[in-house]
Amino acid sequence: MKPRRVTHFEYDLVRVLMLGNIWWLAVKLYGNPLVALQTTKTFIMRFSDLMGGKKLVRGFKVDGKYYWDMFNPGWPSQGFNAFYTAHLLEERQTTPPRPTLRRLLVAITKRCPLQCAHCSEAATLYQKDIMTVDQYIAKIDPFVRGGIGQIVYSGGEPLSRLDDMLEVIHHYKDRCDQWIYTSAFGLTANVASQLKKAGLDGAAISLDHFDEEGHNTFRGNKKSYFWVLEGIKHLLAEGIMVSINVCPSRELVESGGVEKIIELAKSLNVPVVNILEPRAVGNFEHKDVEFHPEHMDKMRSLSERFNFDPALVDYPTVLFPAAYRASVPCGGGRSYLMLDYDGTLYPCPFCKVKMPKIATQEIQEELCLAK
Repeated sequence: MKPRRVTHFEYDLVRVLMLGNIWWLAVKLYGNPLVALQTTKTFIMRFSDLMGGKKLVRGFKVDGKYYWDMFNPGWPSQGFNAFYTAHLLEERQTTPPRPTLRRLLVAITKRCPLQCAHCSEAATLYQKDIMTVDQYIAKIDPFVRGGIGQIVYSGGEPLSRLDDMLEVIHHYKDRCDQWIYTSAFGLTANVASQLKKAGLDGAAISLDHFDEEGHNTFRGNKKSYFWVLEGIKHLLAEGIMVSINVCPSRELVESGGVEKIIELAKSLNVPVVNILEPRAVGNFEHKDVEFHPEHMDKMRSLSERFNFDPALVDYPTVLFPAAYRASVPCGGGRSYLMLDYDGTLYPCPFCKVKMPKIATQEIQEELCLAK
């Protein structure tokens, strides 16, 4: 059940089948095979240009679905279909226009056992839970009906509200691709099993240093590193896709520490490493923490080397989304939204500007008409 690396003939075959699936989604969307083909080709060319004409050297198969990273739902699935229908709508709208939202981030709780140095939610952390399970479902349902393909549960620490989160995950099982962003604190074998049975597809686990003491100090908890290793082991055993989220300091980048984290991920059989740039928000507000151009260049080069070099096919896929910021506009409020713990909608976790207090469907209509 653990993730299996996909390369060579199987990799190429799956890519062709996926593209055929996207074309068929376009046929159903536009009602014209030629328009569908043209829109699909435009979408593929745009993505190819973004990747510099290169393709990843690996994919992963987990529990019957194929994955390339943590940001795209596994194929085949309903989540994949909804996600790429929204992608197509960004290329060519229908009449009347349809929503282009692909992803909803859900802060299921603000409880947390850690005190992370970089926490972006510091201003609201450790608050009491406000919304019930039914209230969360009432807020999320219109987005799922409107066509989002992925739900990501965060916090605080989402595992701090495990039972309620399991109910919400189960409610959307097989309807959306569902992930958690977690520190893995308390992620036992039993918890991993419950998450799998509920319908969880993937988990992004935070690891900010290759060294146990360095990570624990950054996270403000002496057991954090232990739970990262335990959580990864248990999730992989259950057939849940796993990514490591790394928010490195400039010093860690300069010292080669990110490369050591990638080596650690390889030894743990983790499929994906996602590098996040530190931002001056939350506990980092007014601090000199953001990457300089040389750090950005190094992380982009690192990502490209591990992703496109066939000699490194046995390593994880290494993502650095910030490298594409100049080419791809921010998706906050356009392709994704954040639902906070009190029911407030924001464009993204870093842009805490409240969305209009109108019906969810009207929000989606406004967003798609504003494109």
